[in-house]
Order: sequence, then structure tokens, then C-alpha cells
Amino acid sequence: MASQMERRAAQRFSLNLPVALRSPEGAFDDKTVVSHNVSARGIFFYMDAAPGEGSRIEFTLTLPPEVTLTDSMRVDCRGHVVRVVSDKPGVNVGVAATIDGFNSFIRLTNHRRPE
Repeated sequence: MASQMERRAAQRFSLNLPVALRSPEGAFDDKTVVSHNVSARGIFFYMDAAPGEGSRIEFTLTLPPEVTLTDSMRVDCRGHVVRVVSDKPGVNVGVAATIDGFNSFIRLTNHRRPE
């Protein structure tokens, strides 16, 4: 049995982060999902409806300091669905999407006022 070749081009981080997900094409209502893993080039998450492969998506997530090596950072991204995984009927489907670009990066800092 031949092993499957690794096709990932960027390091993945196993992160369970809330992700605000939108479909600019109206394929599904806006929703919040939880990421399974994230890389500089893509994201994998589970959701209750299967968007079509090739569908455009927009999503926002907040990367923690452990990833940014500085303050938490809110990242607003655009991408498209490259793979939908449906292992069991009636269960959430896995969605793999690319990150095609970034709309914004917002550094989240804890500003303390001098006492």
C-alpha cells in the first residue's frame, strides 16, 4: 500500500478558534464555526451545511499571541472552498478553504491607563 504524499505547502496549527464565516455569493447564512486547523494559506473547519467546492467565502478569526508572537490579531480573510469532507450523513461536514487574500489585520492590545 503506497503512502499518500503530503501536499501541504505551509505549517498548520491545530487551533480551535471561533471563526465568523460569510458567503458573498449567498450560499449560506452568516455563521460562527470553530476552526480545526489554520495555516498561512488555508483553514479547515466543520459546519452544518456543505458549501460547494469553489465557493467564495469570507471569514474573520482572532489569532492568539502564541501564533503571532506579539499581541492577538484579528484577521479578516477571503478565500474559496477547495474540499468538502462528509464522512457520516447527518453530521457536520469538514470544509477546507484557501486563504486567497487578507482584507485587514487588526492588532488587539490591552491598553492600561496609568494609575
